Amino acid sequence: MNTDAPERTRVLVVDDDDDNRHIVTRYLELSGHDVLAVSNGLDALAQLGQLRISLVVLDMHMPGMDGLEVCRRIRARAEWRKIPIIFLTAAPVDDALEQAALEAGGDEYLHRPVSRRTLTLRVRNLLRLADAERDRQILVQVAQSEKLAAIGQVAAGVAHEINNPLAFVLSNLGTLRDYVGSLKQALEAWHRSAEEGRAIERRLGIAEVLTDVQPIIDETLEGGERMRSIVRELKSFMRGQDDAPERVNLAEVARSTLVLTERDLSLRAELVRSLDDAWVEHAPRQRLHQVVLNLLINARQALETRQLAEGERHRIEVTTRNEGDCAVLSVSDSGGGISDEVRERLFEPFFTTKPVGVGVGLGLPLCAMVVDQVGGTIEVDSRVGEGARFTLRIPHELPIPSSKAVTENARGVG
Repeated sequence: MNTDAPERTRVLVVDDDDDNRHIVTRYLELSGHDVLAVSNGLDALAQLGQLRISLVVLDMHMPGMDGLEVCRRIRARAEWRKIPIIFLTAAPVDDALEQAALEAGGDEYLHRPVSRRTLTLRVRNLLRLADAERDRQILVQVAQSEKLAAIGQVAAGVAHEINNPLAFVLSNLGTLRDYVGSLKQALEAWHRSAEEGRAIERRLGIAEVLTDVQPIIDETLEGGERMRSIVRELKSFMRGQDDAPERVNLAEVARSTLVLTERDLSLRAELVRSLDDAWVEHAPRQRLHQVVLNLLINARQALETRQLAEGERHRIEVTTRNEGDCAVLSVSDSGGGISDEVRERLFEPFFTTKPVGVGVGLGLPLCAMVVDQVGGTIEVDSRVGEGARFTLRIPHELPIPSSKAVTENARGVG
């Protein structure tokens, strides 16, 4: 008996006919599955509540609770909803009956007699799909962690970006408060007499106050707008789930991402940008935002892999442009470059050359996944010691995705 638990799955066989139940059980055991067999729907639901079941093979016609009702009850429970279900029936071919089984939540509908090979292949394929869905859910959770980690990496720069304008906004408001006090004194003096008013004007420098007020107000408004822009971009990035397809300018995506990262990048390198309009129709703005952020963080981290001579400075360049029928975005760095061996595995999930604790190896794979979802490509041009350039090419005209695809894609990386 195989004792390697991860390789075995537990299949629940539900059939009121002893011979049929025995045959199906034997087929599945010969294929390496652990099998639990019961003769009615109530016992099946009881076993589902006690054990971890990987798949259910369900007879259509049983006394008491029939297969359709068992299937509906399984699908009604959140913890059982994704368990694959195969219906088996000896009934004559009936399209209406098959449709009822699939509408109840069945994944397959097979007629007896069924060969061992057919049954085991259907079971294998459904289990593979279930495993892929579990892997996708794990990837979604880790992707969200990667997203939060990315925000954590730029948080210090964002805080500084807000603190700088906040400091001069508060300073300017203090100055304006003093100016208002001076103007109030001058007005009160003018009310008493023109001579006293002119004397107070000269003493308080009201002419200079009036000259300074407008620039101070303008500077304060500029600082407030800067803070609002930073907060807006941060909220937009964190929201993520609301990612309906829209007309997206890659240049604007790059600019809004740089709002969050500019200070952090500028401390480490000369930041060069050349952002020409590059429009894409029906694109997921938030996921593209995350792609650019991941590429910028990757570029920043790459700088640490190459020591510069005294007086030299690293360089990060961000460009957007149009090439034929594609919008193009590239991020290049002056880091240590990428070897051929590493480049071959660069987009594998969880592959990383970074120290433990610095990401989980999902940043670039997530970029590749998003770009692939929109029918684009991502290319890497690099030589060891000469930096790297990542280039995205996305068709200008993307097909309009279905509402289901929009929901699943948003969950996949957001």
